[in-house]
Amino acid sequence: ISLQGPGLSVIKVLMLRLSQRPTAEELEQRNILKPRNEQEEMEEKREIKRRLTRKLSQRPTVEELRQAKILIRFSDYVEVSDAQDYDRRADKPWTRLTAADKAAIRKELNDFKSNEMEVHESSRHLTRFHRP
Repeated sequence: ISLQGPGLSVIKVLMLRLSQRPTAEELEQRNILKPRNEQEEMEEKREIKRRLTRKLSQRPTVEELRQAKILIRFSDYVEVSDAQDYDRRADKPWTRLTAADKAAIRKELNDFKSNEMEVHESSRHLTRFHRP
């Protein structure tokens, strides 16, 4: 393959990076890559299956859960009915506010906080007022 120009430098960089990659043996020595064979994998899968089966067998039955009053709210039957399609998007009235509306709301909040809202005297300095 003969490349000229910037393509050649890209290939050189990639080859350099690949040559610096650690080998499988080095990864095994650092405990990053576990040496495994097919026999070990099958044995591990069998052990996992055995543990999960044991856990499932120890799980309480539905009747035991009912007696312990854990399944009181569940019914044996499910009722399904048709529902009409409707727009589930919420109305967002605050997106339609003008700058004047927002300023009026801030003024009303500030007036309420300064004149009507009961605040303990020692906490009055913590009251947050909105910019006008």
